[in-house]
Amino acid sequence: MIISCTHCGKTYSIKAQTLQSDRSKARCLACGNWFVINKQKEPLATATAPLTHEENQMLSGDLSPGTEPETPSFDTEPPAPMQGRISQSSPEDKLPGKGIGLTGKFILFSILPFLLVCAGSLWYFTQLVMPRMDTQVTETMSDAIWNIEQRHLREQSRSNARQVRQYLFRHPDLINRNFNRDIYFKKIAIKKIGTSGYTFLYERPRPGGIWRSWAHINPNIVGKDLSELKADQPDFNAFWSILTAVETKPSAEGFYLWQDKGQTSRWYLIVTKVRGTPYVTGTAFKAEEIEENVSLLRKQARQITTEALQGTLLAMGLGALLAASIFIFYGRRTTRRIIHLSEVADRISLGDLTIPVHVDSRDEIGELAEAISRMRDSISVAIKRLRSKNNR
Repeated sequence: MIISCTHCGKTYSIKAQTLQSDRSKARCLACGNWFVINKQKEPLATATAPLTHEENQMLSGDLSPGTEPETPSFDTEPPAPMQGRISQSSPEDKLPGKGIGLTGKFILFSILPFLLVCAGSLWYFTQLVMPRMDTQVTETMSDAIWNIEQRHLREQSRSNARQVRQYLFRHPDLINRNFNRDIYFKKIAIKKIGTSGYTFLYERPRPGGIWRSWAHINPNIVGKDLSELKADQPDFNAFWSILTAVETKPSAEGFYLWQDKGQTSRWYLIVTKVRGTPYVTGTAFKAEEIEENVSLLRKQARQITTEALQGTLLAMGLGALLAASIFIFYGRRTTRRIIHLSEVADRISLGDLTIPVHVDSRDEIGELAEAISRMRDSISVAIKRLRSKNNR
């Protein structure tokens, strides 16, 4: 069995059969200190058990001659002092295995939940909020732009109808066959709108008559029956319904598809009667222009949203990095103090009562350091008293 001196920490290996009783005494060969061996506690015997009255008398030299205890014989040379804490082999004295340190726990239970919350927030924002926001922004911008453009086109059509009416009243001798030849009238009746839009002028027929175009950007249509365009247009009915709606109301508007050179485009048409005349002004505008503007605004909105998301990610990343740095710094500082106190306790358990305690914090760890320091001083005073009594 292994025994240890409580004063200097020397350890020895002896045979349990050489002990005559459950509690025996032995003298350390290194420091000469007497200590008690508890035979029942294997394989390590310590002097932590309280001494009996007879043992106190033996230590103080009060035993009568012939009762001096014999020093048990050691079967091996005394080994070197044990480094670190002396382990106990009894099941109730076994130390738990090494687990996650305080720094790891700080990171695991503090930073990891923060990162999980950040990841969840980012997933919710990117997967749910951003698509919905993008859709709402796009629809809102599209509706707003279309409303603005429609009001602008309506006003343009009304203004064009008023100008045509004034010019015709000032030039009563101008006949419809010369509308597209008169330079000044042509500037009024045919105007460019945007990139592809334009205005034109056509005539409402008498009952059973023909709907003819008299001023148009395409000279091939001037003077022709507009119903003849049906042969080349798959969506002619939508165009025709808007064009002829002025029979019952002063103006009409709507969308239609128009095919030109093998390409089909979506157009928006507004027609307005010229009061006091059989003529009607039309304002045609390609819807793709507005949709391009909406697409441009959508890209700008997505760019702003992406920049905001990147800024949020950067802020969260910096916050997580700062929090991790603080937790790691504080955790390592705390663990260093605890490791220092653990080493101090180990040295005290080996009999080194001169080791200083270097902890200057004012928290619970500082209180623990003060308690260990008081325990060290108390053990030192108790050993001095015991030695003084033994010397006497």
